[in-house]
Amino acid sequence: MGARQATVVGIAAAFLAAVGSASAQAAAVSWSGSASCTISVTGSGYQHSETQRWIVSGPTTSRGAFRFVASRWTDTGSGSSHQTQGNQTLDITWTVNAAAAGRFQFVVRASDGRLVIAQANAQLRVQHGVTGMQQQTIGGAAQTPGQVDLEAFETQLPPIVVKPTARSVSGSMPATVEHGSFAPFQPSAATVTKSCTWRFTKTGK
Repeated sequence: MGARQATVVGIAAAFLAAVGSASAQAAAVSWSGSASCTISVTGSGYQHSETQRWIVSGPTTSRGAFRFVASRWTDTGSGSSHQTQGNQTLDITWTVNAAAAGRFQFVVRASDGRLVIAQANAQLRVQHGVTGMQQQTIGGAAQTPGQVDLEAFETQLPPIVVKPTARSVSGSMPATVEHGSFAPFQPSAATVTKSCTWRFTKTGK
């Protein structure tokens, strides 16, 4: 092997070693943790409550400055509605029971150097995640009951932004009034509140 070839081989070996070292360092960094949000919806003749949880654990993968970790989302809850119009009433009861796989991202934001933790998947949705029964009564006569079969939807966590050197991240959002549709059969005048908590831990370099 000539001197030039030896030099090229040496440079390539050094480059591969550096890449391998960087990859090993990236792989050594790992995030895990959990989060939850409770949603409460109340209105005239209406109530709904559900709790959504995320468990974040598993191997960390990287893409540029982003670190991704798999998550497991679950959604449980229940609700009921009683509405009357003239001589007709409609009673509906339902339960929420859904689960799906997602992922979280951990990235130091280039604009201000802050660490941002957030969901990294499109909104999760589960068919048949909301099931129940509805009963209509007309003039005191009960009609044939019907089934409730709807999708359950993942809610969004509030922004989690901390210093980039943080190795333990915990926080909460107190019950906050939200706007929009969050629950099955939600009346337009209903009041929606959401509260959340989270805790994440970084291990490795």
